Amino acid sequence: MSGEDAPAQQQKPEEQSKQETKSSEEPKVEPKAEPKPESQPAAEASNAEKPPEEEVFTYRALVLSGYGGYDKVKLQVKKGKPALKGGEVLVRVKACGLNFADLLGRQGLYDRLPSPPVTPGMECAGVVEAVGEEVADRKVGDKVLVLSRNGLWQEVVAVPADHTFPMPEGMSFEEAAALLINYITAYMILFDFGNLRPNQSVLIHMAAAQSKASEWAKG
Repeated sequence: MSGEDAPAQQQKPEEQSKQETKSSEEPKVEPKAEPKPESQPAAEASNAEKPPEEEVFTYRALVLSGYGGYDKVKLQVKKGKPALKGGEVLVRVKACGLNFADLLGRQGLYDRLPSPPVTPGMECAGVVEAVGEEVADRKVGDKVLVLSRNGLWQEVVAVPADHTFPMPEGMSFEEAAALLINYITAYMILFDFGNLRPNQSVLIHMAAAQSKASEWAKG
């Protein structure tokens, strides 16, 4: 049998074991994992959470839009808390008064009321919510009566502290809101304009807005 026809010589057991050991020692090459794209910052993400918006302070006010009938008095919602100046207080209005001068002002017959649009209201009663600088005799939580030329027909008002007066104990806000103009008007009619003095007589010919005048005249 020629050498070409001879079968291939089998490997010895030692050589075969060496080859197996060598192949097991060779490091295996693993495919590199593709890098994952970095996540975008939260601020750039489309689903980023938006910070909660601050609640806007609003309050209602009755505004005289023009001279005429009751249809000229409009209910409006105003935005932004009234800014306090030195010597002022912020009052949450609980009740406000309706006076004859307010009715005249709505008809354009009261020259002390500014031109429309304007908020009427000469007296009210409420609770102090904030105190400005230079205010020493009022504090938050005080129940007060308020007197002003106009602007009190709204839910919150900023007024000079010396235009407020402590509410008497046991008095309701509705009673307090109807107190100042009546008392001041009666006092001025009797003692300033009428110059009433002790032991003098006075004629009271109606007992509506001047009911307090009749009480003082009896006293």
